Amino acid sequence: MMYGAMGLIDALKNVLVGAIIGIFMLLPGASGATMAVVFGIYERLIYDISSIRHHLVKDIKFILMIGIGGIIGILLCAKGLNVFINNYEVPMMIFFGVLIAVQIPIIMKQSEDGIKPTGYNILAFLCGLAIMIAVLIFGLNSGITVSEPGPIVMFFIGALYAICALSPGISGSTLLLALGLFSSVIAAISSMHLSSILPLGIGAIIGALCFARLINHFMTTSRKSTYYAILGLTVGSIVTVVGKALVLAQGQDILILCILFAIAGFIIGLGLNRFSKYYSNS
Repeated sequence: MMYGAMGLIDALKNVLVGAIIGIFMLLPGASGATMAVVFGIYERLIYDISSIRHHLVKDIKFILMIGIGGIIGILLCAKGLNVFINNYEVPMMIFFGVLIAVQIPIIMKQSEDGIKPTGYNILAFLCGLAIMIAVLIFGLNSGITVSEPGPIVMFFIGALYAICALSPGISGSTLLLALGLFSSVIAAISSMHLSSILPLGIGAIIGALCFARLINHFMTTSRKSTYYAILGLTVGSIVTVVGKALVLAQGQDILILCILFAIAGFIIGLGLNRFSKYYSNS
């Protein structure tokens, strides 16, 4: 695969964007799909994944660069993530809540078409918001745990995670935390445990291919309502992350640390906004 000077720069930018998406896919409370929306490539990814033979093959260079970046981001994030989350779980949730909030104007811009939102658009927004509130309630009240999941369980985890990964605003890692499976998945990825990674990867591929077709259908037939649903999911994800952080913060003296992490989230969020505009314009 040969690249000229500009082609190489574009490829490196795609790898960087893929790495950012990969990192956000793995971090609890964050959403890789939301970052794909922010960078303006969500529709393109869904369009490509929904049909391997007709769409993906024609856009293979772009998919490869995003995919390579995603794998790099996931592997970098998996190393030491358990330690970081265990030490700074609540401040990290505040960090991502603020960071995601800063991205909302960009997501709103994606849904603009010069026409006032209809009742269906508002309903789509409320449905997305309701889904995330339900995830919050489930996460706070779930007592489900699975220790040492086998290949079959890992396959279904992969499929479930792929569905979450393609749904902006929904954090697959947060859902895994609620199910008590997050540590097992992170351990398998960071240690490159093939007997766990293979069924996880196969499940993720099958889940992504099936769910992408459904999303592509809605993007094609009801684009504005789909983006309003994404907006609802994103706003709901902020409520979910901050709500869970407030519950976990009870009895802890971490106010100053949370404020510092919130400021960092705001600054990095603005930086991501600027990079996403540069990426989209170029």
